[in-house]
Parts: sequence; structure tokens; C-alpha cells
Amino acid sequence: MFNKVAFASVVLSLSVPVLAKSRDLNKYLTLHSLAVTVETETESGTYKSVMEEELQENKALDLAVGIPDSEGRFNEKANIGQVIAVANQVIALGEKIYDIVKKGQPVLNVSTAPISVLPKNSDGSPVDIFQTSHWSMPSTRKVKLEYKNLYGSKVVTFDYTVMFVHSGKYNGKGAYLTAVQVVPTNVTVSWGYEFDVNMKLVGLQNHGSVESPVAGAIVQMSYKAKTVLKTIDSTDQYHVTGRGQLTKL
Repeated sequence: MFNKVAFASVVLSLSVPVLAKSRDLNKYLTLHSLAVTVETETESGTYKSVMEEELQENKALDLAVGIPDSEGRFNEKANIGQVIAVANQVIALGEKIYDIVKKGQPVLNVSTAPISVLPKNSDGSPVDIFQTSHWSMPSTRKVKLEYKNLYGSKVVTFDYTVMFVHSGKYNGKGAYLTAVQVVPTNVTVSWGYEFDVNMKLVGLQNHGSVESPVAGAIVQMSYKAKTVLKTIDSTDQYHVTGRGQLTKL
């Protein structure tokens, strides 16, 4: 009898801390909240000096592609991608979906064409981007995401910059978009967590007239943070126009 009681006591003494650790781990691995903070608001284009400063502070921004120079000209190797959407008077080019973060690591899309919204030719094809002009300097907006667990600890943080170039004209008319892209600037993922982000075009509009179109595009950011216990799927949408407006929907 004594041996059975002693054995039971030993089992109980071992199981209590194991159960406590299990509860602690469950609490650690349970996603509880998501906060999104827009760190900078940009209604019109940033000046070149500001852009250069950002490039120095965030080296990842140097990976931005498809941006015209200060005189609105494009490199002869500019890549506009494939047709992904068509609307009246405007056509969108780029990629159907962009991986931004994969398993907690930034995806460097240096060879991927950013989204452009350009005028259509009479045959429905996009005009040659080299025939456009008057492009602005890049506009940018910095955004931060933070996920917390049940302890209130930050377990996933994601900083990114939404970037685009606007006010492009064709034959002196219209206001078009190019270089619409998302550049990850910082990703931190705690042990036991996975994090994926992608972006895609979900809307295309003409906010102007038939004679002088003003491009409008809605891009959607999709986030997935998960552990073995819980997954949080969420999205953000941004509306950007050829006149330089950027609105979080």
C-alpha cells in the first residue's frame, strides 16, 4: 500500500509542472490580437530628397522596381509584366499575385514587374510605357503590423512600405499609375509562429473621362499568422489613384 501511495505521489509531483508548462506553452502559442498602424500619411508625392533619405534608412527600399527617374523617364529594361485586369479606357499590368513574405522571410521581387495602370490602344492592348510622360516622384506610405499572444507579447511584427508613381500622361492627357508595389522593410517572427503575406490587384477603375482617364486601383494585402493552435487570416485594402491619392479602405 505504501509503495502505491508513494508512486502516486511521485507521478502527481511530476505531472503538475508538466501540465503547468503545457498551459504556458498554449498561452504563448495562442494568437490574441492584431494591430495595424499607418506610420506615415502621404497624399501627394514625396520629394526626391525625402525618397533618397528613406532609401538610406531602409535599404530594402532599394529593391523597389519599375520607378522612373527624376525626369519621368524609364530604363530601357523596364518590365511591365502581363495583363491582369481590363476596364474602360485603362488596362492593368503586372503579376496576378505577389508573395511579399513567405514563412517569415521577405520575398525579394527584384525581377517581378510592379502593377501599372495604363491607357489602352484602339485594339485593346496597353500603350507602350515609353510613350508616356510627366510621371511623379514616388509616393510612399509606411505601415506596421503587430501580432500579440495571450501574454501580450509581440510575436510577429511586419513593417512595409506601399509605394507608387502617379500622374503619368499619354499624349498630354490622363493620369496613370506605375510602380505600385509593397516593399517589406522589417519582419520578425517568434519561435513557433509562421507568417505569410501576399498582395494582388482586386479592383480597377477610371475616375476621369473617356478622353482623359484617371487610373484607380485597389490592391489587397493578405496576411496569415499561425501556430499549431491558432491561425489568424486578415486583409487590408488600399485605393490608389493616378492623381496621387492613397486611401486605406
